[in-house]
Amino acid sequence: MKINPLNKNIFSNRIDDTFNIFYIFGNNLGLIDICYSKLKKNLEVDLDNPFITNYFDESKLLTNTETFFDELNSVSLFGSKKTIIVDIRQSDKKNDVTKILTEYNFSEIRDVRLIIISYLFKQSDILSKKLINSKNAICFTCYEENEDNIKNSLKKQLVNINLNLDESQIHKLANKFSKDSKIIQNTFEKIRLQNKDGHMNFDKLLNLIDDNNDDTIFEMINRLLIGKYFESINLLKNFERINFSSSSILYLIKSKFKLLQKCINMKENGLTNSEIVNNKSLNIFYKEHSFFFKMLDFWTLSNIDECLYFLFKTELNCKSKKEYEYIFLNQLFLYIYFKIKIKPN
Repeated sequence: MKINPLNKNIFSNRIDDTFNIFYIFGNNLGLIDICYSKLKKNLEVDLDNPFITNYFDESKLLTNTETFFDELNSVSLFGSKKTIIVDIRQSDKKNDVTKILTEYNFSEIRDVRLIIISYLFKQSDILSKKLINSKNAICFTCYEENEDNIKNSLKKQLVNINLNLDESQIHKLANKFSKDSKIIQNTFEKIRLQNKDGHMNFDKLLNLIDDNNDDTIFEMINRLLIGKYFESINLLKNFERINFSSSSILYLIKSKFKLLQKCINMKENGLTNSEIVNNKSLNIFYKEHSFFFKMLDFWTLSNIDECLYFLFKTELNCKSKKEYEYIFLNQLFLYIYFKIKIKPN
């Protein structure tokens, strides 16, 4: 069963026990995180109890594959169903993960609940197609919020703060909103907090949304990799305000670089830019094509390797000194910018 969590509130009631596979994927990272949090609450998942909950990230899944399959076929000794979480939001080896998960017959899962969370998988991927067609699976398709949904949510907020605006003003405000659900929630929360004095007006609201907006994390990274440093660093500030995990940002930058490496290798093998971005094996979103055309002109394999090494050091710094993680991210963004500007001979 495929569900858009933006359109259907499946979490208002306890999920039917006939479903024991839960797959959360898409490009709305905020919605994926929100959906995962609500799902854990609905299923009453106890992350602190290793006897009934087992957590696999990509590294653990790839190095302990037999253990993973043993867990899928196990039975809980404590009366309640076991929960296995496969968290591949930070994944470098999508094909390897796909091979492991698609080889298993999901219909055989009986006494275990399996939760899979991913930022990278799309509806057209083999794993997604298999799970969508599984009768015992619920697939949460977490894609960007559309303008109509944002506009309707905004109108409800305006009613709550007792502010009357005309349609042109509402349209202008809606266009300023992020398409990321977590950013949208944060924006509405700021509106509620800022309206305590009851003096909110259109101009204040417009400035408030501008101050809290981003064009999704993917566009921030795309802009960074085509040399638009100041635009990308301003968007980074928005993620810092909501305490967005640096590890997620670093993972997505690394994934983008690795994808770009594949593109450059294809270019060196004689393919045109158009042939590269339309190659189905790369799974490049259509709206990202224009960014990739520019990246292919800006980047070399040697520059990418240097950036990946600097990114690796940034990951270590962020993990060891988490309170300074956004300082390290700022340094990384600046390093990447100069690598675009200073090309090797």
